[in-house]
This record gives sequence, C-alpha cells and structure tokens, in this order.
Amino acid sequence: MAPLLVPFLLSLLLTSFSGERDLTPKADFVLGNKLPDVKVVDEEGRELNLSEVAGGEVFLLSFIYTRCASACPMIVEGIKKALGPAGGVKVVLVDFDERDTPENLKKFREERKIGTDPRWKLVLAKGDSLRSLTRAVDFKFFYDEDTDMFAHPNVLIVVSPGMKISGYMLGVTYDSDKLSALISKARAGKVALNPIKGVFLKCFRYDPVTGTYTVDWSFVAMILGGLIPLGAMFYFIFLKDLIAGLRRTA
Repeated sequence: MAPLLVPFLLSLLLTSFSGERDLTPKADFVLGNKLPDVKVVDEEGRELNLSEVAGGEVFLLSFIYTRCASACPMIVEGIKKALGPAGGVKVVLVDFDERDTPENLKKFREERKIGTDPRWKLVLAKGDSLRSLTRAVDFKFFYDEDTDMFAHPNVLIVVSPGMKISGYMLGVTYDSDKLSALISKARAGKVALNPIKGVFLKCFRYDPVTGTYTVDWSFVAMILGGLIPLGAMFYFIFLKDLIAGLRRTA
C-alpha cells in the first residue's frame, strides 16, 4: 500500500503550491514564448493587430482598467519615472475591463497626464483576444462585485521586437537601471529570468505602500506543508530499508 501513497502525496504537494486566488504570474512558464497577435481597439476605435501597435519594436506591456483608482495609476507613474523624460521605448497599456470604451481610454490618458506621446499606446482587448493574451502572459484577474473593482497583479512585461516575452518586473515602481537592462536584453532577443529566480519570486509579496518586498510566509508555509510529508514518505518507503540494509552489511 505504501507505494500507492506516492501519487497521492505528489498531488497533495502540487495542490499546496496553488491557491484559488493566487494571482502571481508564473513568469518562467511563459518567458520566451511569443505573444499571440490578437485584435485590439485603440483610442480612436480602430481595430488593429497587436503587432501593428508594437510596430516591430521592443515595448513594455502592462494591464490596466480605467476606473482603477489605486494600482493602475501607480503603474503608469512608475513607468514614467523609470523611463525618464527621454522615454525611448514604446509602452502598450492593455485595458482588460470589457465595459470600457475608446472614450474611457482617452479620459484615462488625460487624467494620468500621459499627453500626446505617440510611444504610449492605450488599447482595449475583449473576448477571445483578451483571454488569449492574458493566458499567454499568465495574467490573472477577478471581479469583486462588492467593490465593483478588479483584483489583479501589478506587472510590467518587456516584449522583444519579435513579440517574445523577454522579462517581468513586479510591483508598481521600477528601478531604471534594471528596466534598462531588461530592455537591452529584449533587443538582443534574450530572456531575463531563469527558473530558480522565478520560483523564489513567489516567496515574496510586494507592498505598494513601502515599495518593498517582504517574505510571503503563507506561501512558504504551503511549500513546507507539501515538502515535509513528501520527505517523510520518501524516508519511510525508500531510505529506511536502505539504511537498515547498509547497517546489516557493515
């Protein structure tokens, strides 16, 4: 019966790593993948392919919705500060609230003081296009009826000229030097994260008030809750008899 515990405990371990409302992007599962060339609608109501918006350039991709009064404006300000007055790279903000319209995008641009900078593109994604794009970058969100707001991760995605996902930055403020390095890697077609770094990202939680990361002890506890029984199972099924056999031989 003991060997039958192996698949059971493995499934328990996998379950402990996933939360129903865990919105943290699993960046390392999508880094290097190519974005789908989905249909989007710009501020003038024109339907375009995402590749047309990107124009064959490196671009920064982030998700917003126009009624957001907290994180989304902070994301915009964080990008502006990180890029500086010179800018130098295209920014594509994708509105994921399917109730929004091109007029809402225009109002958001005005309220956020983005101005008429042609490098900043605000577009709507809806239906299959929205689902395809959010799946591609592992961007998850859900609607809270009580507050009429969306819960969503705060991420900035660096995309290469070939529409490949090159790097992620979490939070609402972005270090200029790190962002510049990610942009350079994207221009060279390189991917910024390795799998080990990506796993450790999940162990930390971003605090938008202090602008720092703190250990997410709930996630660490989930990891230990899965690893401890798996380690005990491995010992009693495999190592215990092996150690006893070595002792008898000695």
